[in-house]
Amino acid sequence: MWPRILLCWFLILTFFPVGKVSAQVAVPSAAPELPTHIVQPGETLFSIAQRHGVELRSLVRANGISDPRQIYVGQQLQLASPLASVDMRSWSPHSVQLGEELSLLSRGSRYDLRTVAGVNHILNPDSLLVGESVLLPERAEPLSLRLAGNAETQLGLALRQGIPFWQVAALNPAPLYPGATVALPGDDASDFLPYPVTSLTLSAQPVERGQTTVLVLETADAVTCEVTYLERTEPCYLQNSTHLYALVSLSPMLEPAAYEIKLRVHYQETELAFKLPLVVTPGRFGFERIDVPPGKEALFDPALLRGENALVNMAADLHTPERYWQAPFDYPVQAAVSSYFGSRRSYGGSYNSYHSGVDFRAATGAPIHTPASGTVVLAEKLTVRGNAVIIDHGWGVSTGYWHLSQIDVEVGQYVSKSEVIGLVGNTGLSTGSHLHWQLWASGEPVDPLQWVDDFYDFPAPVPANATAMQ
Repeated sequence: MWPRILLCWFLILTFFPVGKVSAQVAVPSAAPELPTHIVQPGETLFSIAQRHGVELRSLVRANGISDPRQIYVGQQLQLASPLASVDMRSWSPHSVQLGEELSLLSRGSRYDLRTVAGVNHILNPDSLLVGESVLLPERAEPLSLRLAGNAETQLGLALRQGIPFWQVAALNPAPLYPGATVALPGDDASDFLPYPVTSLTLSAQPVERGQTTVLVLETADAVTCEVTYLERTEPCYLQNSTHLYALVSLSPMLEPAAYEIKLRVHYQETELAFKLPLVVTPGRFGFERIDVPPGKEALFDPALLRGENALVNMAADLHTPERYWQAPFDYPVQAAVSSYFGSRRSYGGSYNSYHSGVDFRAATGAPIHTPASGTVVLAEKLTVRGNAVIIDHGWGVSTGYWHLSQIDVEVGQYVSKSEVIGLVGNTGLSTGSHLHWQLWASGEPVDPLQWVDDFYDFPAPVPANATAMQ
């Protein structure tokens, strides 16, 4: 019997082979990569947790660290872990840009600010760093960001915009106040910056002391603006009606640290405020001991120095709305540098002052060429600086030339780039024939050699449209 059964099975398998069996396996969407941090020299788990606003225990647990002292430079740490109740498949990494806030980044999704902050282990939503990577949920619809006017209400906003009240209330649950950022359904040029701002950039950081950094604002409509930093306020300048620039200049004596730039944008009857980071590093400066020539000690009289400094600073600290210059600047003379900007100087005592310009070792009578176009605002003989010329190049940029043997321009004269303005000399407080070249940006002496390099790609000047924002 069994032989017959086995024979039947053999015939069935031979002439009726079993077909392939396949199953539809659902492959879940891959969860996004979580924000990470690369350990830098000198960092500890505690400092990393403080910087990113995460709990130290969560950081240890997320990375399976048994001994917090054993992290190493270059190690990649995971900064966030998904909450159990959150579907992470629709979340994606976002690199924080200037002016962005977590409260705005989280709007328009089905998750509130608290959940988004929890996913990213952020204790303080206002502590986002530019360039920091955060996980954001997918937005249910495109948003348009606006500024609330005076006495604005959710109902009034809904009626004025023709939007259902419940939709306005869902996107803006907090009470409105003048200048508050309001989210509305729409699709603007910028997803996360309030209208009319479309782009906000700051040139590369960190910035060395004695250097200039550039803030650029692009908008969808005409605005005015100013920047406040280090207890001074400077205007923005118009390249055109929707493209504005501000120059942030740093003293070479500034303490290296993290500072803040406050940008205020005025649009119609509202004001939009941004707080931007400014990281300043020490830079490298030399030390110089200057031997005062015999018979010139009287030039160090404090009253004399105060009076001449006041005259020079008044002539150089200008905010001309037109821009005559185009970067990079040219060298004023073809000669070797004998003293660099920012060098700490001693005139027979301690090193309590610095060199505010660049000295060129040039022979008396060598021609001096203006490195950029501008208008002469000072051309006279001074006691300490000798024969001196100051040129206003516009947009808060001025240059000065000291110790000349001859002045070939006069106040009010427009000079073009490369035009001869005088001859090298040895007048005033000088230890030998040379040219002292100085550059101010926003009223602060800065390193002229930075402006000789192509440190920022400025567009060509448009004098007819360049108007300062006061």
